[in-house]
Amino acid sequence: MTRLGLAALALPLAALAACQKPEPAPVAVTQTAGEAACAAQAAAAAGVDQGTVTVVPSSGTKTGATVYTVTAGSQQFTCVVEIDQSVSAFEVIAVPL
Repeated sequence: MTRLGLAALALPLAALAACQKPEPAPVAVTQTAGEAACAAQAAAAAGVDQGTVTVVPSSGTKTGATVYTVTAGSQQFTCVVEIDQSVSAFEVIAVPL
């Protein structure tokens, strides 16, 4: 292959490499005030760090409240957060054996 042929092949490859986008920065997970309150209650009940608690929406109510399943350590809880972000119910749904 001639020098001109190699240059013609290298040019598109160099252009392609320059066009690649950098990976986006990770997005921080944010919680609503109600989700944070559920996480705090579950962390206190299970004796774990609040940062390790997961809060997942599981259903809604007719009044607009959101029902969350909260996992703290090996324990699970149900937490109901009203529209105004207040916690109206919190109870254990799974106890470790």
